[in-house]
Formats: sequence, structure tokens, C-alpha cells
Amino acid sequence: MNNALLSILPPHKLKVVEAALQQTFGTPAVEAIELMTRGLSPALVYKIQVNGKAYILRLVMATNELVDPAREYTCLRAAADAGIAPAVLYADADAAVSICAFIAGPPIWVGLPDKDIQLKRIAEKVKDIHALPLFPPLINFMEGMIAFRDRFLETKMFPESATAEHFRHFERIRSVYPIHDELVSSHNDLNPANVLYDGEKIWLIDWEAGFKNDRYVDLAVVALYFAANEQHIDTFLTAYFGEAPTALQRAKFYLMRQVVFLYYGTIFLRMAAEMKDTHDQDMKVPTLLEVKKMMSKGEVNLGSYEGKILYGKMLMQEALTEMRQPQFEAALALLH
Repeated sequence: MNNALLSILPPHKLKVVEAALQQTFGTPAVEAIELMTRGLSPALVYKIQVNGKAYILRLVMATNELVDPAREYTCLRAAADAGIAPAVLYADADAAVSICAFIAGPPIWVGLPDKDIQLKRIAEKVKDIHALPLFPPLINFMEGMIAFRDRFLETKMFPESATAEHFRHFERIRSVYPIHDELVSSHNDLNPANVLYDGEKIWLIDWEAGFKNDRYVDLAVVALYFAANEQHIDTFLTAYFGEAPTALQRAKFYLMRQVVFLYYGTIFLRMAAEMKDTHDQDMKVPTLLEVKKMMSKGEVNLGSYEGKILYGKMLMQEALTEMRQPQFEAALALLH
């Protein structure tokens, strides 16, 4: 084992990493190692070089009711076998260690700057995921949202009255949404950090949140991160369904979009609550489109407290704004 690896890895992971490297490459040594930027997952992701070639080493640092390496690796292997995820060289659920091929290339918005082409290509990839044999189950997404809501309320960041209308409308969605009707293999976290482009092909990584879920969760997550307006959403949904979506499909998407706003909103606000004890009580912040523009200029850092609370408030605000629209009432009525 070389000193570079010893100095950067968590000490309690050294032996299992050595074993993984030995089994995969016939040596426990690496020529280079670099900690990659973390996403929302607490897993540690490293770019390593062995025999002159780059790979991704991923270490799951803690397991719980939502984080299960066995489920993650089942989803990962299925996606890799289908050419959706990078090749899997090693994955040991007991050790919580995986090694995959490294995908080099520009960010997707650079490699595929034409928005219509970008959205159509992503839609094709989402269709590929949803066509896989069903992933293992985890949670009913609506019930999971209740748990996230309750954990957010426990932080007491704001008076309950500040988000009472948000969650009242969520209960209206939950009362009519047919959550068991369209279950598919689902990635559930298709944010830009997990959508890679090698110059020719899109690859999807980080399958920690993968499980059998409602198809509209993936569609709503992609729209959150990649669609800036209704035209983009229409392009994406039409590419996914192979034709213009029906009124029922639009209604399901619209309602799940609000749930996804609330889901990520509570996540970001809870992360902000872990960083400070007191918080600005004003819930009015820039819109989603405005925040995206700020992020493109480097004016918002989601790793900071300020970035997390801004992004969380914005998502909560977006949900409430849309749930006050006539389209929301029409979608609810269609599902009754």
C-alpha cells in the first residue's frame, strides 16, 4: 500500500480497500488518488489510477434504512449490464466498497449545449432505466415524503405556520395520487452531478437511491434540474413517452413535480439546520429560474449554509406557487 492512499482514506476502510484493489487489479497500490467533489450522499468517492488507467472508488460510510449497499449494487450492476451505468469492476456489499470505470468528458451542458437534443438524450436514458427488470423495493415515495416532512418540522427552523399550506396541499396530492400504478426501476436522483457525458454517450452514476418507484419521480427530478421552462418540459416528456403526453400523464407529472420540490426542499433545509441554530424567517427568495442563473454565475454554493437555505426555501416556494395555480386543482380533479 502506498503512502498516498494511506494518507487520504479513512483508516477503518484501508483493509477492505486493499482487498478490493488486490482482487480487481492484482495489486493493493494505486499510482494516484483524488477525493472527488461530494454530492448530497455521505459516501466518499475517489478517482484512482491503476496501471495508467483511471477508475472510481466509492466507499459507503454509513448504512441505515435508506442506504443499503446490497440494494445499491443490485441496481448498479443491472444498469451497468444494460450500458446505462459505467462498468462495475468490483462491488462488495459487506465491505461497502465499489470500483467502477471512470467516465471522462465535459459537463453535459457543455457537451450537449443544444437543449432539445440534451433533453431528448436524457429522456432516452430514463426510458432505458425504466425498462430494466424491477429494482428491489424500498419505500412508498409518498410515505417517505411524510417522514422527510416530519424530520424537517422537528428542526423547528420556522414556525409550523410558515409551511402549513405547503404540506396541506401535499396531503391533497397524497390522497388522490395512484402511487402503486406505474412502478418501475428508478434512479431517483438524476441531478447534473449524476449525469455524465463522454462526448458520445450519456452515463448515469450514483445508484444509492435506486429502488422500485413511481415513474414520475425520475421525470420530475430531471425536470427540476434540466428544464428551465414549459417548452423544455414538453420536449422532455414527449421524448420520454414517444408522443405528446396525455392529460392524465401531464396531471401525474405536475403533481409529482410538487412532491419532488417539497422532497428536495426539506432535504436542503434540514442540511442547513445542521449548520446553524438560527435562521432568517423570510421564506420569500428568488425563483427557481433566478436561482439557476445565479448558480451558473457561481453566485450560489450549495455546499455552504447560505446556498443550502436559499435552495431549500426556493424549492418550497416553487411548490407553493404552483400548488396555488388552477392547473393544480385541475390535476387533482383528474385523478379523483
